[in-house]
Amino acid sequence: MAAFLFVLPLAAALVLPVQAEDGLATASLTAPALPGVLEIAVDGTKAGVGTVRVNLYASKAAFLKQEDAQAEVAVPDDGVSQLTFADLAPGEYAAVAYQDLNGNGELDRGLFGIPLEPIGFSNGAVPVFSAPDFEDAAVSVADGATAIEITVRNLAGARRAGS
Repeated sequence: MAAFLFVLPLAAALVLPVQAEDGLATASLTAPALPGVLEIAVDGTKAGVGTVRVNLYASKAAFLKQEDAQAEVAVPDDGVSQLTFADLAPGEYAAVAYQDLNGNGELDRGLFGIPLEPIGFSNGAVPVFSAPDFEDAAVSVADGATAIEITVRNLAGARRAGS
């Protein structure tokens, strides 16, 4: 299955077509090989519908303002999307994943900016009255592979249901 990989370094944007097998896409922050790899499994999605986009942030200053890297992959039939960010410098990173149900390429928002599509944050950070802070969502990436899971949730639906 063909997918598109979006890599957005700080200075410039670059869109690369890639081949994705079983919902796997790969993105890199930098050109030279660095030792860190962040493997992200995104679950909680509606299986086989739309795409999952993951935005990766390398600093508190950029968090939720300008992603350092971005990857997108079609949601597979089992509903668990696998994305890998390679060539990362060791440090703290925060990831935000959402399922683009309608294929418009953006996170749809409703009243007061509440996301209308399923969304989740790394480190299990959960928004209460606003988005979590970088520190709440940050995960450490060192040499080698770091694997994390992000569960996306429909926040607008949860609020309507009273939970």
